[in-house]
Amino acid sequence: MPEVDELVICRITKLHPNSAFAELLEYEASGMIHVSEVAKRWVRDIREFVRENSLVVCRVMRVEGSQLSLSIKRVAHEQANSRLNEFNRERKAEKMLELAGKELGKTLEQSYSEVGLMLQDSFGSLTKSFELALKDPEFMRTKGVPDEWVKALSAVAVKSKVEKEFVVKAGLRLVSYEPEGVNVIKEALRKAEAEGLEVRYISAPKYIVVGRGMNHREVREKVGRVAGDIARQVRQKNGIGEFEVDEE
Repeated sequence: MPEVDELVICRITKLHPNSAFAELLEYEASGMIHVSEVAKRWVRDIREFVRENSLVVCRVMRVEGSQLSLSIKRVAHEQANSRLNEFNRERKAEKMLELAGKELGKTLEQSYSEVGLMLQDSFGSLTKSFELALKDPEFMRTKGVPDEWVKALSAVAVKSKVEKEFVVKAGLRLVSYEPEGVNVIKEALRKAEAEGLEVRYISAPKYIVVGRGMNHREVREKVGRVAGDIARQVRQKNGIGEFEVDEE
């Protein structure tokens, strides 16, 4: 279970008028977000701020047995971005561990059992472990990492550096004055998902569209084009649509 005050990555699983339920992606646990903990202003409709299957960063407010109380509004925008970036880097590192394990004929579960948990304990995270595998594999051997694993991890780290994945994001400010404004914004954001981009909900009216790929120019152009289309679609339906392209 997480600790009180910890920032956790959650996926919204169910919405009620006065609460949202979320699955904690890094723990075998779930929690409840009361409507009063969704935003720093009065919330008329919880669906204006969160939607099912969206990823959010929450602060753990209380842990009572298996019951968790979570808060979105008590996480600063910068904290949410930093935590999501950390989560995505670690998720990528897990994929790299899986690739290294395949080279040795191991499943991901076996890879964690043999070396993954040791790497996390010794170096703090899988991400840092792969950084070491690239820069100082000999140091990993001194920490007890088996030689076959050092070689496999280093090979994947080198290949990943050569095949660098670029991440480009666009921050969106979307406001709709239509009676069904929430649906107007949802419909516009579906354009990003249809193009294979990730949509992150920050807090109304802020959203982020994220694109990844090996060709920096193509990814940047795609993110900019899609973000522009989304903003324009919302403006055309009695709303405000603004965006700014940035990179992680």
